[in-house]
Amino acid sequence: MKNVFLAVFIFWSCPGKAQQQGSRDFLWGIETGFESQLTGIQPLDSGEPDQVQAAAERHAIGVSMGVFGRWQVWRGLAVQTSLSLSNVEAKIRFDRNVAQNFRFTDLEVPLHIVFTNPQGHFPLRGSAHLGARLGWNFAAQPSNNLSLLHEWLALDAGMGVEIRLKNWRLQPELAYSHGLNNLHDVTNAKYDWLIGRVVRDRLSIRVLLWKFR
Repeated sequence: MKNVFLAVFIFWSCPGKAQQQGSRDFLWGIETGFESQLTGIQPLDSGEPDQVQAAAERHAIGVSMGVFGRWQVWRGLAVQTSLSLSNVEAKIRFDRNVAQNFRFTDLEVPLHIVFTNPQGHFPLRGSAHLGARLGWNFAAQPSNNLSLLHEWLALDAGMGVEIRLKNWRLQPELAYSHGLNNLHDVTNAKYDWLIGRVVRDRLSIRVLLWKFR
């Protein structure tokens, strides 16, 4: 008799569990963010100590927006990708009297592993992500003083809080993107001989929103 009750319990509980898990296998939503970029410029030794070196302003401010999709692969573990557009403008000063604005209008495709606390009690659950992103800058760039490559590769890390709002989920998060590739494209521009590597690092405050089925 115990075996019969056990079989009935498994029969009724498994479909319900499968249906509940299936509704969480994939979700999609929208994201928007505030971006703060640091453009790092490595000066080369010109042999002239009093020579003015090229430098960027410490922070360039911009915004981003996009859509994302998330696949739940295990309890508390998911894979997430998105398609987003960001826009940041950085000023680079080459001389006391020479400065140029460089616009970064990037179409970005990140790929993240997302960890969400499975034991967290709603309405709040902690979340963190690790991964990388690939971006392509579509903005036209000035090239007389310095030429920059369009592609951008970065490592991502971030953390946030998932907030329950009835059937909706709201997740504010803080994310850091560490640029990996050298953006300096040597084209015999005026200041190529003063500049080594050029990298982009970015700190983002983003908000993700999706409907929980």
